[in-house]
Amino acid sequence: MRLARVLTLLLACALLVPAAASARPLVGIGDHDAATFQDPAMRKLGLETARLALVWDWYKDPGIVAGTDAWVAAVKEARMRPLITFTRNWRRSGRRYIPSLKRYVHSFRLLRERYPHVREFSPWNEPNAKEQPFYAKPGRAALYFNAMRKECRRCTVLAGDVKDGTSMLPWLSVYKRYVRGAKVWALHNYKDVTRGRGGTAEFLRAVRGPVWLTETGGIRARGGLKGQAKAVRRVFALARSSRRIKRVYFYQWRYDGGRWDSAFLSEGGKRRPAFYALRAELRR
Repeated sequence: MRLARVLTLLLACALLVPAAASARPLVGIGDHDAATFQDPAMRKLGLETARLALVWDWYKDPGIVAGTDAWVAAVKEARMRPLITFTRNWRRSGRRYIPSLKRYVHSFRLLRERYPHVREFSPWNEPNAKEQPFYAKPGRAALYFNAMRKECRRCTVLAGDVKDGTSMLPWLSVYKRYVRGAKVWALHNYKDVTRGRGGTAEFLRAVRGPVWLTETGGIRARGGLKGQAKAVRRVFALARSSRRIKRVYFYQWRYDGGRWDSAFLSEGGKRRPAFYALRAELRR
């Protein structure tokens, strides 16, 4: 009798192992540089997916088209899943300019024609950010999600893709009223992972269904190199806190000399503490 109980317990434990393993989110990197995905150090980490923020009128600039071709090819060669999100044109006029739905859909159709194997998209990067034209127009931003989803029913189209902070919940409350058929939601939770302000939990309560952290990581200006590593560990802790968090995209791989710095490598290619924190968490 006792042996039967022991065998039953062992069988139950064995059945729980694949369930726990399936809860691990896919982990990837967001970076616009095709060379990132050819870096042996990055490939050894076993990252599974990649994200690109692409200006909505990408097809008008031959340089951007060539860069996107190179990015898509490098990600494919690295055997990673590509995710592409549209964003504003970074000319000064882009802060207020919202393309017509007709022009937007035309751009998306060209993107699908050029890269037919890409099946994961986000309508707009951080639409609730001050530097984006949808900052005060959440209802209108929802229409662009609806248009993209209508154009590709078989694609995974992310809703939201918002940044955490004080504007997140009020913006989402309007956005959700106009969105149709949202199945996966996306969040950038930099404030939560670097300052512990709880934006991730608030977002999970505000939406239903799977959630992808499409941009996250440690910002060097908030805590230095040690703070970056701490933030990386917090990202994984947050991901483990909810089975609804299905993917995590860190940004960026190598520092490019700009104002923003959440990179795992220095400009010269030296590995930072955040790199070792990422590697350790992936090995868990």
